[in-house]
Amino acid sequence: MPPMGNAPLPPLIALHLFYTTCAGIGAVALVVAVGLFAWRRTRPAPAPAPSPPELPAPAEWLVRGLGALWLLDGLLQAQPLMVTRFVGGFLAPLVQGQPPALATLMRAGIALWALNPVLANVGATWLQIGIGLALLLGGQSRWRRVGLWVSVGWSAVVWIWGEGLGGVLVGGSWLGGSPGSVLLYGLGALLALQPAVFWDNGRAVRILRGGLVAFWTLAAGLQAWPPNGFWSGSGLSELPQAMAAMPQPAWLAAPLHAWAALLAAHPLGWNAALVAVFAGLAAAWLWRPADRRVWAATVLVTALTWYFGQDFGVLGGMGTDPNTGAPLLVLLATYGVAVWGWQPGRVVWTRVGWRPSRSG
Repeated sequence: MPPMGNAPLPPLIALHLFYTTCAGIGAVALVVAVGLFAWRRTRPAPAPAPSPPELPAPAEWLVRGLGALWLLDGLLQAQPLMVTRFVGGFLAPLVQGQPPALATLMRAGIALWALNPVLANVGATWLQIGIGLALLLGGQSRWRRVGLWVSVGWSAVVWIWGEGLGGVLVGGSWLGGSPGSVLLYGLGALLALQPAVFWDNGRAVRILRGGLVAFWTLAAGLQAWPPNGFWSGSGLSELPQAMAAMPQPAWLAAPLHAWAALLAAHPLGWNAALVAVFAGLAAAWLWRPADRRVWAATVLVTALTWYFGQDFGVLGGMGTDPNTGAPLLVLLATYGVAVWGWQPGRVVWTRVGWRPSRSG
């Protein structure tokens, strides 16, 4: 097997090393899991121990949502382009325009990754898969809490070196995913780590409400800030046009091309409308946080911008995560479970229209 040294490897060799190493780790993990399962089956039944307290329903929804996202991120990290073009095609462009101190820090991280990009990608892939599996399958064991704490630390690493602080310092916007998906991963994990009383006494709900006010205030500010360039046709339409050019089915790309054309033709009106919508959501969450219509409007705006601004984040072979729309929807679902006690995705028809149904 060729060595994995500092010199760049030909793409085919790099891919071979990456996938054989990943397969080897997966095989070892499977053997260990089967062995532990068989060993536990042969042991005498232990004395019954008190069951650990279950997570409150909203925290359970939050943990499972974060687990699914981390598992998806790990699988996305295993894409071929992540092995062959991750440094030059993804990490290096993030440094452009950053403040000098942050740019220096990011270049140091890139240099460290570039020492052995194959091994670094193997580590990132399996770390994220491991976090996802711990959150989804950990039950009430300590492994789930370990997964949550690891996700907090890894979120901080990715937010700095893999997202450049979500682009907020270089003209980013909510349409492009600012302030960064992994920032919401980490904050969500910290919320899920709180004790049950934190959810029962309403503190978690108040934090979610305050976070949504801050989130949409930031979104409106980034969209309105003149130096970011969104008041011009080229600046406003550049991102959706780039998303539309990503390899994807034509039926997904065509609406993005049309949306970019509208933005380019009437940038002042469209950007003013976007700023008003984001600012309106911030005000609504400040003054009417218990109104289900505010929640529904937020879900709708999030879903639309997740598509028309972020193109779901996973297309083109270079997406490392489904972008910020996905974790925000997870947090909104968590809020719905915490406040109204219904299960996300279930709606009933009433005289006033669609509304979430109660779980009972």
